Amino acid sequence: MNIKFLGKWSSNLVRGERNTSFILEDKIVFDFGPHTLESLLDFGIDPNRIERVLITHLHMDHFSGIAELFWYRSIYNAKEPLKVYGPKGIKLNTERLLRIVKTPSSFNTKLIFIEDKRDDFVIPFRANHVVPNNGYRVTYNGKIIFYSGDTAYSKNVVKGAKNVDLLIHEMTYTDEEKDQARFWKHSTYSTVMKVFEESGAKRLIPVHLSAKSNLIALKISKERNDIIYPEQSIEF
Repeated sequence: MNIKFLGKWSSNLVRGERNTSFILEDKIVFDFGPHTLESLLDFGIDPNRIERVLITHLHMDHFSGIAELFWYRSIYNAKEPLKVYGPKGIKLNTERLLRIVKTPSSFNTKLIFIEDKRDDFVIPFRANHVVPNNGYRVTYNGKIIFYSGDTAYSKNVVKGAKNVDLLIHEMTYTDEEKDQARFWKHSTYSTVMKVFEESGAKRLIPVHLSAKSNLIALKISKERNDIIYPEQSIEF
């Protein structure tokens, strides 16, 4: 199973980084912020071959790049429809975004929206963020992964990540920044590790990093074989 990280950073961007997004087997994209389309093209991935986009929530760094994807797929005549998963409001707000950026009426975006629902291999689990956020448990080619999106510690996330092969969890803050994490409903190093241990997940990849939490992610990935730093491409 292959995962390519199109970005690993939080909204606290620094030069050379892009917001958290990743693609499974070049077909399923998790979150789609600004410049995610550019990352796809940098990897040589054809956006017209993407089958599903799983949006955790409607904050800018997780959602706003989706208009670029739809424009691209219309301009280059994508043949198959695209399934877009998200919390309630994903359809309304996507259509609103497309209107705001003056999407030509002639564009055929071929979209199928799936709000707060499961299907044959995608199961949403509501996390604990300042806006509605769905984590996703995905079963694909015999492997199970769980992606948290943005969240403070959540028993529901623990449930969604139960015994998965790979847990991809946001780690925006250090433990010293726990007050900020609590205010914004994000995770610190310790709360991420708590979810990892309680869920029984086999491996962990910390994402949605900041300058300080990135140093922790690098450190723990060198100390433990079951923690992986989000390099550009990972086989698991």
